[in-house]
Amino acid sequence: MQLGCTSDSVHALWRVHRHGQCPGAGPCHPTQRPVGVCPQSPRRLRGVAWCRSGRGGAVSTALDFPPPLVVLSPPRSFSSLTSAMLGAHPQSAGLPELQLFMTDHMDQLLKFFALSPGNLQDGLLRSVAQLYFGEQTDASVDQAKGWLAERRHLSTAAMFQLLARKVAPQVLVEKSIATVWRPGFLRRLKQAAPHARYLHLLRHPRGQCSSLVNMIGHREDSVAADLKDHSTDPPTFDPQIAWLQIHQNILRALSDVPAEQIMRVRGEDVLADPERHLTEIVRWAGMRDDAEALDAMLHPERSIFACIGPPSAPYGSDPKFLENPVFRPQQSKPQSLEGPLPWRDDLTGFVPEVLEQARAFGYR
Repeated sequence: MQLGCTSDSVHALWRVHRHGQCPGAGPCHPTQRPVGVCPQSPRRLRGVAWCRSGRGGAVSTALDFPPPLVVLSPPRSFSSLTSAMLGAHPQSAGLPELQLFMTDHMDQLLKFFALSPGNLQDGLLRSVAQLYFGEQTDASVDQAKGWLAERRHLSTAAMFQLLARKVAPQVLVEKSIATVWRPGFLRRLKQAAPHARYLHLLRHPRGQCSSLVNMIGHREDSVAADLKDHSTDPPTFDPQIAWLQIHQNILRALSDVPAEQIMRVRGEDVLADPERHLTEIVRWAGMRDDAEALDAMLHPERSIFACIGPPSAPYGSDPKFLENPVFRPQQSKPQSLEGPLPWRDDLTGFVPEVLEQARAFGYR
Protein backbone atom coordinates (compact mmCIF):
# COMPACT_ATOMS: atom_id res chain seq x y z
CA MET A 1 0.00 0.00 0.00
CA GLN A 2 1.34 3.41 -0.92
CA LEU A 3 1.15 5.20 2.35
CA GLY A 4 4.44 6.44 3.22
CA CYS A 5 5.08 3.88 2.01
CA THR A 6 6.84 1.04 3.83
CA SER A 7 5.00 -2.07 4.92
CA ASP A 8 5.00 -0.67 8.46
CA SER A 9 3.00 2.28 7.17
CA VAL A 10 0.53 -0.14 5.63
CA HIS A 11 -0.02 -1.86 8.93
CA ALA A 12 -0.39 1.47 10.71
CA LEU A 13 -3.30 2.19 8.41
CA TRP A 14 -4.80 -1.26 8.96
CA ARG A 15 -4.85 -0.31 12.66
CA VAL A 16 -6.61 2.97 11.91
CA HIS A 17 -9.26 1.05 10.01
CA ARG A 18 -9.57 -1.63 12.68
CA HIS A 19 -9.57 0.42 15.88
CA GLY A 20 -11.08 3.67 14.65
CA GLN A 21 -8.30 5.85 16.08
CA CYS A 22 -9.36 8.61 13.69
CA PRO A 23 -12.98 9.73 13.55
CA GLY A 24 -15.10 9.69 10.45
CA ALA A 25 -16.43 6.23 9.64
CA GLY A 26 -19.78 6.08 7.91
CA PRO A 27 -22.32 3.44 7.01
CA CYS A 28 -22.08 1.34 3.88
CA HIS A 29 -24.30 2.24 0.97
CA PRO A 30 -27.64 0.53 1.61
CA THR A 31 -27.63 -1.19 -1.76
CA GLN A 32 -24.25 -2.84 -1.27
CA ARG A 33 -23.31 -4.82 1.80
CA PRO A 34 -19.70 -5.31 2.91
CA VAL A 35 -18.14 -8.50 1.59
CA GLY A 36 -17.44 -11.36 3.96
CA VAL A 37 -18.41 -9.47 7.14
CA CYS A 38 -21.69 -8.80 9.04
CA PRO A 39 17.08 16.53 -7.79
CA GLN A 40 15.69 18.76 -10.58
CA SER A 41 15.31 22.29 -11.91
CA PRO A 42 13.64 24.87 -9.66
CA ARG A 43 11.22 25.57 -12.52
CA ARG A 44 9.09 22.65 -11.30
CA LEU A 45 8.22 24.66 -8.20
CA ARG A 46 8.05 28.14 -9.63
CA GLY A 47 5.45 30.32 -8.01
CA VAL A 48 6.00 28.94 -4.54
CA ALA A 49 7.44 32.07 -2.95
CA TRP A 50 4.37 34.20 -2.43
CA CYS A 51 2.30 32.32 0.14
CA ARG A 52 0.01 34.36 2.34
CA SER A 53 0.42 32.32 5.50
CA GLY A 54 -2.65 32.63 7.66
CA ARG A 55 -2.44 31.88 11.35
CA GLY A 56 -6.06 31.06 12.07
CA GLY A 57 -7.27 27.52 12.52
CA ALA A 58 -10.48 28.04 10.56
CA VAL A 59 -10.90 26.88 7.00
CA SER A 60 -10.79 29.80 4.58
CA THR A 61 -13.92 30.36 2.54
CA ALA A 62 -11.93 32.43 0.04
CA LEU A 63 -10.76 29.78 -2.40
CA ASP A 64 -7.95 31.97 -3.68
CA PHE A 65 -5.91 29.12 -5.12
CA PRO A 66 -6.38 26.99 -8.24
CA PRO A 67 -8.60 23.91 -7.89
CA PRO A 68 -6.36 21.11 -6.58
CA LEU A 69 -6.18 17.92 -8.61
CA VAL A 70 -6.76 15.03 -6.21
CA VAL A 71 -6.18 11.41 -7.22
CA LEU A 72 -8.46 8.93 -5.43
CA SER A 73 -7.92 5.18 -5.66
CA PRO A 74 -7.34 2.00 -3.68
CA PRO A 75 -3.68 1.15 -3.03
CA ARG A 76 -1.77 -0.63 -5.77
CA SER A 77 -3.70 1.10 -8.56
CA PHE A 78 -0.82 2.87 -10.37
CA SER A 79 -1.64 5.97 -8.33
CA SER A 80 1.94 6.90 -7.37
CA LEU A 81 3.05 6.92 -11.01
CA THR A 82 -0.09 8.61 -12.33
CA SER A 83 -0.06 11.38 -9.74
CA ALA A 84 3.67 11.95 -10.28
CA MET A 85 3.16 12.27 -14.03
CA LEU A 86 0.35 14.79 -13.54
CA GLY A 87 2.46 16.60 -10.96
CA ALA A 88 5.26 16.97 -13.53
CA HIS A 89 3.06 19.16 -15.76
CA PRO A 90 4.51 22.71 -16.10
CA GLN A 91 1.35 24.19 -14.58
CA SER A 92 1.14 21.84 -11.61
CA ALA A 93 3.07 21.05 -8.45
CA GLY A 94 2.97 17.40 -7.46
CA LEU A 95 3.55 16.87 -3.75
CA PRO A 96 4.21 13.64 -1.86
CA GLU A 97 1.38 12.06 0.13
CA LEU A 98 0.35 14.60 2.77
CA GLN A 99 -1.97 12.29 4.79
CA LEU A 100 -3.71 15.33 6.27
CA PHE A 101 -7.32 14.27 6.48
CA MET A 102 -7.17 11.47 9.06
CA THR A 103 -7.95 14.06 11.76
CA ASP A 104 -9.70 17.42 12.06
CA HIS A 105 -6.77 19.31 13.58
CA MET A 106 -3.02 19.36 13.12
CA ASP A 107 -2.46 18.77 16.83
CA GLN A 108 -4.32 15.46 16.56
CA LEU A 109 -2.49 14.53 13.37
CA LEU A 110 0.97 15.22 14.78
CA LYS A 111 0.16 13.11 17.84
CA PHE A 112 -1.08 10.32 15.59
CA PHE A 113 2.10 10.45 13.52
CA ALA A 114 4.20 10.27 16.70
CA LEU A 115 2.39 7.13 17.87
CA SER A 116 2.33 5.35 14.50
CA PRO A 117 5.07 3.06 13.18
CA GLY A 118 6.19 3.49 9.63
CA ASN A 119 6.49 6.61 7.55
CA LEU A 120 3.05 8.16 7.31
CA GLN A 121 4.46 11.62 8.04
CA ASP A 122 7.25 11.58 5.45
CA GLY A 123 5.29 13.17 2.62
CA LEU A 124 4.17 16.14 4.70
CA LEU A 125 7.66 16.63 6.14
CA ARG A 126 9.32 16.50 2.71
CA SER A 127 6.76 18.91 1.27
CA VAL A 128 7.21 21.49 4.03
CA ALA A 129 11.00 21.09 4.00
CA GLN A 130 11.18 21.77 0.27
CA LEU A 131 8.51 24.46 -0.02
CA TYR A 132 9.48 26.51 3.03
CA PHE A 133 13.17 25.71 3.58
CA GLY A 134 14.32 25.08 0.02
CA GLU A 135 15.73 21.58 0.33
CA GLN A 136 15.13 18.06 1.58
CA THR A 137 17.81 17.24 4.13
CA ASP A 138 17.77 16.03 7.71
CA ALA A 139 18.30 19.63 8.80
CA SER A 140 15.39 20.98 6.75
CA VAL A 141 13.17 18.12 7.92
CA ASP A 142 13.92 19.17 11.50
CA GLN A 143 12.95 22.71 10.52
CA ALA A 144 9.76 21.36 8.96
CA LYS A 145 8.89 19.58 12.21
CA GLY A 146 9.28 22.85 14.10
CA TRP A 147 7.25 24.72 11.48
CA LEU A 148 4.41 22.21 11.79
CA ALA A 149 4.57 22.28 15.60
CA GLU A 150 4.13 26.05 15.50
CA ARG A 151 0.97 25.53 13.44
CA ARG A 152 -0.52 22.65 15.39
CA HIS A 153 -3.50 24.90 16.22
CA LEU A 154 -4.57 24.85 12.56
CA SER A 155 -7.20 22.55 11.17
CA THR A 156 -5.90 19.99 8.69
CA ALA A 157 -8.11 21.64 6.05
CA ALA A 158 -6.44 25.00 6.75
CA MET A 159 -3.03 23.34 6.39
CA PHE A 160 -4.05 21.91 3.02
CA GLN A 161 -5.16 25.36 1.89
CA LEU A 162 -1.89 26.86 3.12
CA LEU A 163 0.10 24.45 0.97
CA ALA A 164 -2.19 25.00 -2.02
CA ARG A 165 -1.57 28.74 -1.77
CA LYS A 166 2.15 28.15 -1.37
CA VAL A 167 2.43 26.41 -4.74
CA ALA A 168 -0.02 28.74 -6.55
CA PRO A 169 -0.38 29.69 -9.33
CA GLN A 170 0.51 26.08 -9.99
CA VAL A 171 -2.14 23.44 -9.38
CA LEU A 172 -1.51 21.27 -6.33
CA VAL A 173 -1.60 17.59 -7.32
CA GLU A 174 -2.02 15.33 -4.33
CA LYS A 175 -2.68 11.67 -3.70
CA SER A 176 -2.85 10.40 -0.13
CA ILE A 177 -3.88 6.79 -0.07
CA ALA A 178 -5.12 7.08 3.53
CA THR A 179 -7.86 9.51 2.50
CA VAL A 180 -9.99 6.89 0.76
CA TRP A 181 -10.19 4.46 3.66
CA ARG A 182 -12.92 6.18 5.64
CA PRO A 183 -15.83 8.43 4.64
CA GLY A 184 -14.87 11.02 7.26
CA PHE A 185 -11.44 11.48 5.70
CA LEU A 186 -13.05 12.17 2.34
CA ARG A 187 -15.48 14.64 3.89
CA ARG A 188 -12.58 16.64 5.31
CA LEU A 189 -10.93 16.71 1.90
CA LYS A 190 -14.10 18.03 0.28
CA GLN A 191 -14.47 20.73 2.94
CA ALA A 192 -10.86 21.86 2.45
CA ALA A 193 -11.28 22.45 -1.28
CA PRO A 194 -14.88 22.38 -2.51
CA HIS A 195 -13.67 23.35 -5.97
CA ALA A 196 -11.14 20.49 -6.24
CA ARG A 197 -11.07 18.21 -9.25
CA TYR A 198 -11.15 14.49 -8.48
CA LEU A 199 -9.48 11.85 -10.63
CA HIS A 200 -10.98 8.49 -9.67
CA LEU A 201 -8.30 6.01 -10.71
CA LEU A 202 -9.29 2.39 -11.32
CA ARG A 203 -7.53 -0.95 -11.62
CA HIS A 204 -8.89 -4.41 -12.40
CA PRO A 205 -9.64 -6.09 -9.05
CA ARG A 206 -7.61 -9.19 -9.92
CA GLY A 207 -4.48 -7.17 -10.61
CA GLN A 208 -4.99 -4.77 -7.70
CA CYS A 209 -5.72 -7.53 -5.20
CA SER A 210 -2.80 -9.70 -6.32
CA SER A 211 -0.45 -6.74 -5.97
CA LEU A 212 -1.76 -5.97 -2.49
CA VAL A 213 -1.38 -9.60 -1.37
CA ASN A 214 2.21 -9.63 -2.61
CA MET A 215 2.94 -6.45 -0.67
CA ILE A 216 1.29 -7.58 2.58
CA GLY A 217 3.17 -10.87 2.46
CA HIS A 218 2.82 -13.01 5.55
CA ARG A 219 1.69 -10.25 7.91
CA GLU A 220 -2.02 -10.91 7.63
CA ASP A 221 -2.36 -10.99 11.43
CA SER A 222 -2.40 -7.20 11.52
CA VAL A 223 -5.11 -6.80 8.89
CA ALA A 224 -8.38 -5.33 10.15
CA ALA A 225 -11.03 -7.89 11.06
CA ASP A 226 -13.59 -6.37 8.71
CA LEU A 227 -11.21 -6.86 5.79
CA LYS A 228 -11.34 -10.62 6.31
CA ASP A 229 -13.84 -13.19 5.12
CA HIS A 230 -15.37 -14.66 8.29
CA SER A 231 -17.09 -17.49 6.45
CA THR A 232 -13.83 -19.45 6.78
CA ASP A 233 -12.08 -20.74 9.90
CA PRO A 234 -9.77 -19.03 10.55
CA PRO A 235 -10.97 -15.88 8.79
CA THR A 236 -9.27 -15.25 5.44
CA PHE A 237 -7.69 -11.96 4.44
CA ASP A 238 -9.36 -11.19 1.13
CA PRO A 239 -8.27 -7.95 -0.57
CA GLN A 240 -11.41 -7.80 -2.70
CA ILE A 241 -13.16 -6.54 0.45
CA ALA A 242 -10.88 -3.48 0.58
CA TRP A 243 -11.18 -2.98 -3.19
CA LEU A 244 -14.96 -2.78 -2.92
CA GLN A 245 -15.13 -0.76 0.30
CA ILE A 246 -12.70 1.88 -0.97
CA HIS A 247 -14.47 2.30 -4.29
CA GLN A 248 -17.78 2.55 -2.44
CA ASN A 249 -16.29 5.24 -0.20
CA ILE A 250 -15.11 7.19 -3.24
CA LEU A 251 -18.39 6.84 -5.13
CA ARG A 252 -20.43 7.95 -2.13
CA ALA A 253 -18.13 10.91 -1.45
CA LEU A 254 -18.34 12.09 -5.05
CA SER A 255 -22.09 11.57 -5.36
CA ASP A 256 -22.84 15.23 -4.54
CA VAL A 257 -19.85 16.71 -6.38
CA PRO A 258 -20.62 18.44 -9.71
CA ALA A 259 -19.97 16.09 -12.62
CA GLU A 260 -17.53 18.50 -14.25
CA GLN A 261 -15.22 18.13 -11.22
CA ILE A 262 -14.93 14.35 -11.61
CA MET A 263 -13.07 12.17 -14.09
CA ARG A 264 -12.84 8.39 -13.92
CA VAL A 265 -10.04 6.56 -15.73
CA ARG A 266 -8.56 3.08 -15.70
CA GLY A 267 -4.93 3.06 -14.65
CA GLU A 268 -4.16 0.32 -17.17
CA ASP A 269 -5.28 2.68 -19.95
CA VAL A 270 -3.02 5.49 -18.72
CA LEU A 271 0.01 3.18 -18.75
CA ALA A 272 -0.81 1.73 -22.17
CA ASP A 273 -1.57 5.02 -23.96
CA PRO A 274 -0.29 7.91 -21.82
CA GLU A 275 -0.33 10.48 -24.61
CA ARG A 276 -4.06 10.09 -25.11
CA HIS A 277 -5.18 9.74 -21.52
CA LEU A 278 -2.87 12.31 -19.93
CA THR A 279 -3.97 14.79 -22.58
CA GLU A 280 -7.62 14.12 -21.75
CA ILE A 281 -6.96 14.54 -18.03
CA VAL A 282 -5.10 17.85 -18.28
CA ARG A 283 -7.67 19.29 -20.69
CA TRP A 284 -10.38 18.43 -18.17
CA ALA A 285 -8.24 19.98 -15.40
CA GLY A 286 -7.88 23.23 -17.36
CA MET A 287 -4.16 22.86 -18.03
CA ARG A 288 -2.09 22.99 -21.20
CA ASP A 289 -2.00 19.96 -23.49
CA ASP A 290 0.85 20.98 -25.80
CA ALA A 291 3.90 18.88 -26.68
CA GLU A 292 6.08 20.46 -23.99
CA ALA A 293 3.53 19.67 -21.29
CA LEU A 294 3.13 16.09 -22.49
CA ASP A 295 6.89 15.55 -22.57
CA ALA A 296 7.17 16.85 -19.01
CA MET A 297 4.50 14.42 -17.80
CA LEU A 298 6.26 11.51 -19.48
CA HIS A 299 9.31 12.25 -17.30
CA PRO A 300 8.11 12.06 -13.68
CA GLU A 301 11.69 11.30 -12.63
CA ARG A 302 12.48 15.01 -13.06
CA SER A 303 10.37 15.93 -10.04
CA ILE A 304 12.28 17.05 -6.99
CA PHE A 305 10.24 14.57 -4.94
CA ALA A 306 10.76 11.55 -7.26
CA CYS A 307 13.55 10.01 -5.22
CA ILE A 308 14.26 8.60 -1.79
CA GLY A 309 14.37 11.48 0.69
CA PRO A 310 16.71 12.11 3.61
CA PRO A 311 17.01 9.42 6.32
CA SER A 312 14.64 11.30 8.64
CA ALA A 313 11.87 11.34 5.98
CA PRO A 314 12.76 8.93 3.17
CA TYR A 315 9.40 8.14 1.64
CA GLY A 316 6.07 9.88 1.06
CA SER A 317 5.19 7.62 -1.85
CA ASP A 318 5.63 4.02 -2.98
CA PRO A 319 9.29 3.08 -2.30
CA LYS A 320 9.48 1.06 -5.51
CA PHE A 321 8.41 4.11 -7.49
CA LEU A 322 10.85 6.37 -5.62
CA GLU A 323 13.71 3.97 -6.35
CA ASN A 324 12.89 3.90 -10.07
CA PRO A 325 10.52 6.74 -11.04
CA VAL A 326 11.05 6.47 -14.81
CA PHE A 327 7.86 5.91 -16.80
CA ARG A 328 7.81 3.01 -19.25
CA PRO A 329 4.66 2.45 -21.32
CA GLN A 330 3.26 -0.99 -20.67
CA GLN A 331 0.40 -3.13 -21.85
CA SER A 332 -1.27 -4.95 -18.97
CA LYS A 333 -1.77 -8.67 -19.32
CA PRO A 334 -5.40 -9.58 -20.00
CA GLN A 335 -7.22 -10.31 -16.75
CA SER A 336 -10.59 -11.88 -16.13
CA LEU A 337 -13.22 -11.40 -13.47
CA GLU A 338 -14.01 -15.10 -13.77
CA GLY A 339 -12.16 -17.96 -12.15
CA PRO A 340 -10.62 -18.81 -8.76
CA LEU A 341 -8.65 -16.31 -6.69
CA PRO A 342 -5.08 -17.54 -6.03
CA TRP A 343 -4.83 -15.86 -2.62
CA ARG A 344 -7.72 -17.95 -1.25
CA ASP A 345 -7.11 -21.54 -0.16
CA ASP A 346 -10.65 -22.46 -1.19
CA LEU A 347 -10.00 -20.96 -4.66
CA THR A 348 -13.40 -19.29 -4.82
CA GLY A 349 -13.95 -16.37 -7.17
CA PHE A 350 -14.99 -12.75 -6.78
CA VAL A 351 -18.21 -12.19 -4.87
CA PRO A 352 -21.23 -10.81 -6.78
CA GLU A 353 -20.85 -7.28 -5.38
CA VAL A 354 -17.28 -7.00 -6.66
CA LEU A 355 -18.26 -8.43 -10.03
CA GLU A 356 -21.09 -5.92 -10.36
CA GLN A 357 -18.90 -2.94 -9.45
CA ALA A 358 -15.99 -4.04 -11.65
CA ARG A 359 -18.30 -4.51 -14.64
CA ALA A 360 -19.75 -1.05 -14.02
CA PHE A 361 -16.16 0.23 -14.34
CA GLY A 362 -15.82 -1.53 -17.69
CA TYR A 363 -13.83 -4.58 -16.60
CA ARG A 364 -14.63 -8.08 -17.80
